[in-house]
Amino acid sequence: MSFRLPKKYYFVFALFAIISGILVFWADSYITEKEKTNRKIRLEKLNRKTASDFQNALNNYATLMSGIRSYVKLSPEFPSQEALYEFVNYQLSGLPIDDSYVISYVDSTHLFKYSFTKDQINPSNLIGTSIKNLVSEKGMRLMEKKLNKKDYVAFNPYNIVEGRVGLPIGFKVHDHTGYFSIIKDFKPIIDRVYSNIDTSQYAFRFKTSTGVEFDRERVYDGKKIYNTKKDEQYWRNFKLQDSDFIGTQIPFFNKKFIIETAYKKPYKRNPGLLLMMILWYTLLLSFMLSVIIQMYVYKRKNRTIAKQKKELSEHVATKNKFFTIIAHDLRSPLSSVINFLDLLKEEQNPNNQTNQIIDALGDSSKNSLSLLDNLLKWSKIQTGKIHYEPQKIDILNLIKDQVKIQKQQATRKNINIVIEASTNSKVMADKNMIATVIRNLLSNAIKYSHPQGIIVIELNKVDNSLAFSIEDNGIGIPEEYLASLFDVTKITTQKGTLKEKGSGLGLILSKQFIEIHNGVLIIESTQGKGTIASFTLPI
Repeated sequence: MSFRLPKKYYFVFALFAIISGILVFWADSYITEKEKTNRKIRLEKLNRKTASDFQNALNNYATLMSGIRSYVKLSPEFPSQEALYEFVNYQLSGLPIDDSYVISYVDSTHLFKYSFTKDQINPSNLIGTSIKNLVSEKGMRLMEKKLNKKDYVAFNPYNIVEGRVGLPIGFKVHDHTGYFSIIKDFKPIIDRVYSNIDTSQYAFRFKTSTGVEFDRERVYDGKKIYNTKKDEQYWRNFKLQDSDFIGTQIPFFNKKFIIETAYKKPYKRNPGLLLMMILWYTLLLSFMLSVIIQMYVYKRKNRTIAKQKKELSEHVATKNKFFTIIAHDLRSPLSSVINFLDLLKEEQNPNNQTNQIIDALGDSSKNSLSLLDNLLKWSKIQTGKIHYEPQKIDILNLIKDQVKIQKQQATRKNINIVIEASTNSKVMADKNMIATVIRNLLSNAIKYSHPQGIIVIELNKVDNSLAFSIEDNGIGIPEEYLASLFDVTKITTQKGTLKEKGSGLGLILSKQFIEIHNGVLIIESTQGKGTIASFTLPI
C-alpha cells in the first residue's frame, strides 16, 4: 500500500527526531561523565590504598627508631654496640621490616662508633671514620641544627654511594654528645606500593613536600646519581601532565611525603557505547516512523469506518422506521379482522366447513397480530424508544390474565394449563414487558404441545429472586437450534403441532426484556420430550 503522509505527520516525525536526538546526546554525555567520574573514584581509591601502604611501611621504621631511643634512654649505662645489636634484632622479630637498613651511632667528634645491619656489624667499614667524608660542612651544620630542635628528624631521600635510594632518620642523644641514625633503603617501601597493582594502567609519582622527586632507583635532586639502573615505572617515561595526578600527603616526623597516582592512558570513550547509542537512535526513529504510519492508517480507516457506520445507522433507522410503520399500520386492520371473525363465530352456522375456515382465519390473524406486536416492540428496543417503567406488580395475576387471553388456543388443542404457585410476592418490574414475556412463552408452549397435552406454570421464591417456569410435554427443540435461539442473525423456527407458524422473534424479545430487569431467561429442551422455559426476577 502506497500513500503520501500529510505534512503534519512529517513535522511530528522531525520534532520527535530532534527531541530524541537531544535525549540520546544527553544520555551519551551522562554515561560518559559517569564513566569519567567512576574512573576518577577508582583512581582516588587506589591512591588512598597506596598511601596507606606507604604510611604503614614508614610507621614500622618510626616504631623501630622509637624503640632504640627508649632503650638508650632507659639503659643505666650507654649500651654497647653488641647490646644494641641484640636489642634491635629482638625488636625486629615483631615488626614486618626487611633487612635493608643501616643503624649507626656518631659521637660528638663526628666519628662512627656503631654501624650494623640486621645480619652484619660494620658492613661498610664505617666505624672509626668521620661522617665528614660523607656529608659536607654545610650539611653537617644543618643536620645538627635539626637534631637539636626535634626528637626525631627525617631527612630528604638521597642517592647512596652503593647505588640505592636512602631515607635517613635520626635522633639526638641528649645525655651524651652524639646521635643515632638509620638509613633505610627506600626501594622495599615503594615496592609495597606496586604490589598487586596493574602497572599497565597506573603510574605513580613520589616526592617530598619540598618537591624532591624519587623512585625505587634514584633521587632526582640535582645531585650525583650512583645507580646505573632506572625505574621503568618512573612517571616521566610516560606522556603525563601534572593535571593527570591525584595525590595524598603522608606525614613522617618533620617531613611530608606525597604519593600521586595517574592513569597511564587518557580516557577514551567506549566505541561500543557510541555504536549502541546510534543503534538506539535509529531504532527510536524507526519505531516512531512506524507509529506515525500506523496512526495515519488507523485514522484513515477510522474515517472510513465512521462513514460506513453513519450510513449503516441511517439504513437501520430507515429499516426500524419502516418496521414501525408497517407494524402500526397493519395492527389496526388485523384487530378489526379478528373482531369480525369473533362475531361470525358467535352466529349459529350449521356448515362445519365454514366454521373451520373462520377458526383458521382467526388463528392466522392472531398469530400475525402477535408477530406484529413483537416486531413493533423489538423495533422500539433497537431505536431506544421503549422505556423501562418499573412498578410493584403481582406476577401471579399477570400469569392468570395471560392464560385467559390464550385460553381459546389451548382449548382448540384440549391442552390443560396448570398453575402451581408457592408465593404471591410482588416485584418491581415493567408490567407490559413481563406480560409480553409470559405471553410469548405461553404461546410457544401451546404452539408446540400435542393435543390433550399439559402445560405446568410454576411460580416460586428462591433466595432473593422470584422464579418463573413454564413446562410442556410437546415436540421440544432440535439440539442444533438451541445454541442460536437468541441470535437475531440466525433466527430458526419450526412449525407447531397443528402446523402453526412462528417467527422466533418472541424468544429474542423476551430475553432482552428479562435482561433489562437484571434477570436471566433459560431454555431447556429435549427433542420429542418437551421444553422448560424459565426466568428469574430480583425481588
